[in-house]
Amino acid sequence: TKVCTMTVKGDGTSALGTCEHGTFGLSKPSNDLPAIDPSTVVEIGKEIYQAIEDNQPTLNTTIDWAGAVPKGVTEWTQLENWQGPAQSDTYYVEFKNGLGKKLTKFAWRFVWKFGGDMDGVGKYVTQAGVDIDTSYAYLSEHLDVEVKSLKPVNY
Repeated sequence: TKVCTMTVKGDGTSALGTCEHGTFGLSKPSNDLPAIDPSTVVEIGKEIYQAIEDNQPTLNTTIDWAGAVPKGVTEWTQLENWQGPAQSDTYYVEFKNGLGKKLTKFAWRFVWKFGGDMDGVGKYVTQAGVDIDTSYAYLSEHLDVEVKSLKPVNY
């Protein structure tokens, strides 16, 4: 398992974080909801999902995403003024054998909507996830890619 992190921000910017090993290149609101607290940011969407399983893309962008919204918000559509989607540069992970033969490669971009607010307060992120550019596994190899969203940070 190899891990790479990416930070996406409410202003539409992003930054590639640390990477381990390998070669890395460039619903409707309910009246029963708790009070909304814009000073506390929580995650919505999926915390973990498969992008590639058994060498095949399995990503479903309708449900495979994460967001950072104010506490008390359960649907990103409760916020307004969304912008984007924004996208990062394309990054890749590639592994070769001792003879230089490519065994696996996964290339992706991070995508997200940004700038959502509640009554002019905040700049939140939603529908953050990966957009698969390339997935390759040589016949003898096995490629699985799992996406994990980390706890949101309030900047």
